[in-house]
Amino acid sequence: MDEILFRALNLAGTNGVVDAAMLLITTLGAEYILVFVALPLWLRGRREATFDFLLLYVITALLTTAIKYAVDRPRPCDVLINVHTLPGYGCNVERDPSFPSGHASRAVAVAAFIALRFDRRAGMAASVFAVLVGLSRVYLGVHWPSDVLAGALLGIGLALAVELANRRLPLYQRVRKWIVELIPHWLRRAA
Repeated sequence: MDEILFRALNLAGTNGVVDAAMLLITTLGAEYILVFVALPLWLRGRREATFDFLLLYVITALLTTAIKYAVDRPRPCDVLINVHTLPGYGCNVERDPSFPSGHASRAVAVAAFIALRFDRRAGMAASVFAVLVGLSRVYLGVHWPSDVLAGALLGIGLALAVELANRRLPLYQRVRKWIVELIPHWLRRAA
């Protein structure tokens, strides 16, 4: 079933406009997403939310990477013939294992964080973007659909855990407050 769905969605190189859109989406779904969420939160004075977001992002990236190497699943473009990839975006660039999708786990974690912490409409927009990020990874031939699904579930679970800590764990709240209050002092010393 995974291969059938993969073959239906892996269309890289068949439409130049869609290829460009998928490359843009997959690129924005990488680390660039940090700038679009963390920086506006910080500049609006939402320091604790920024801390929670960055913590969520780091935990998601680390846990996803650990699972990738524990499972060690090959990417579809490494094991299947006739996989459509684009130059510079195939298995020759993606060096880590396939399962789960790091792009999907991070994008969905961000979307879930926004939906849980802020406005539902913003969460819906972020969720649509996260779905597109996951689709882009299959479209480009570097992930199985089940990699994307597993990454999405991991992202949701971790966002829920961070939000639970934010709302119900006084020790976490105190440590976060202490760290957030130290940041301006660190920035002044660094400057």
